Amino acid sequence: MILLMYEPVKAHRQRLQQAAPGHEIAVAHSYEEACKLIENAEIVLGNRYFIQSLPFARKLRWMQSNSVGVDIILTEKQQLLEKGVTLTCARGVYDAELAEHTLTLLLALFRNVHLLRDEQRGHSWQRHRLRTLHGSRCLILGWGSLAQEIARLITALGGSVSAVRNRPDDSQEQGIPLYGQQSWQAQLAETDALVICLPKTEETRHFVNKNVLNQLPDSAFVVNIGRGGTLDDQALLESVRAGKLAGAALDVFEEEPLNASHPMWAEPRILITPHVGRSLEGPEYKWQSLFEENLARYSRGETLLNIVNYEKGY
Repeated sequence: MILLMYEPVKAHRQRLQQAAPGHEIAVAHSYEEACKLIENAEIVLGNRYFIQSLPFARKLRWMQSNSVGVDIILTEKQQLLEKGVTLTCARGVYDAELAEHTLTLLLALFRNVHLLRDEQRGHSWQRHRLRTLHGSRCLILGWGSLAQEIARLITALGGSVSAVRNRPDDSQEQGIPLYGQQSWQAQLAETDALVICLPKTEETRHFVNKNVLNQLPDSAFVVNIGRGGTLDDQALLESVRAGKLAGAALDVFEEEPLNASHPMWAEPRILITPHVGRSLEGPEYKWQSLFEENLARYSRGETLLNIVNYEKGY
């Protein structure tokens, strides 16, 4: 049985049935239904109710997440391993949207859009010296498909891009210098914008910490479009307040939603967006075609797309 943790539109459900004609498809409309239906499910598609119902799974072999990051699901990694479940994610589905949001945040910072807006509320007409993304030096932490799309957009506007990946060697791809774990921090002193595109794992928690931030010039910006917790939010706030950074734009945070009393809201040089790099969707979803393709692959016994490495956490 295939258990859907979401209500599919008719056409999507029909395509799923065509991809796996020998399987029954059931939909969980509540936590109670999910806990009952998952007992006989071989496949689960979608996140909703999954973690809560996982203890009741008896026949589960594959779970397809509709999220790119799977750190929340991996809080139950031991259960998944014991049950022999293959986990796949939605990596790549939201690259274009997230890259556009990243570019928006970068442009807002370089052009002081968020600060000029506050001035205009007081009907102040005042021109400023502003910076440009063109000619800037951007360092991207991570080199997955999202980071590569962000790099493409930045370079299209004339920015210079380098990136950091989880390998020990330095190299180059698509004309982008790639730095390994031993050499990347040497680039910080020459960085105008640090863009964080890291998954959330035990190894990446506070990867960007006070030590890293202190190596950036006081004219630098920081953007986090990856996962909350990979950046030490408090250290960032202190650096901006102390004038050690020019500003930041954050779409993700260590604790979400960001509390209304959090001091970040009062810092004008920090631009906040409420985890909308991937915006709300429905009733049709961008991940539908991935689910359909992966289900067809599963039915044919082929390798699935976006298999999560349990050890790496992504």
